[in-house]
Amino acid sequence: MAELPPHLRGAPGAPVPAVDPEDLKAIWRLHREIASQRPGESVGIDNTVMVGRCKPGADVHALAYRTSMLQVLQRVARDSLAPWTKNTELDDAVFRVAADIPMEWIGTEERNRLPFDVEELLRRLRGEAT
Repeated sequence: MAELPPHLRGAPGAPVPAVDPEDLKAIWRLHREIASQRPGESVGIDNTVMVGRCKPGADVHALAYRTSMLQVLQRVARDSLAPWTKNTELDDAVFRVAADIPMEWIGTEERNRLPFDVEELLRRLRGEAT
């Protein structure tokens, strides 16, 4: 199997560190900017670019991982996220909840679920003020 990208290299099953919601939103926007510039392409983002978008000391690996999980969630649960989506943009509540929802690093094994409790994320979103 090919080597995992850096943001997927945490010890499988270990908790992913919580991150600052504003940093998570900044990395989300960075991904969206790049995707709009290179539609249909898969593009890696250098850590130094991510560091430049975040507050000092940000864990860019955890930010990249949580961003990728949000991207997957948006694809597989678009209807569930609809109340917190405006013109394809996620509300700040999504970033607040996704920044510290318990999440685990995945390994190379095949999975049939996301590495966090989607129902818990949605429950927390329902309780958030946007």
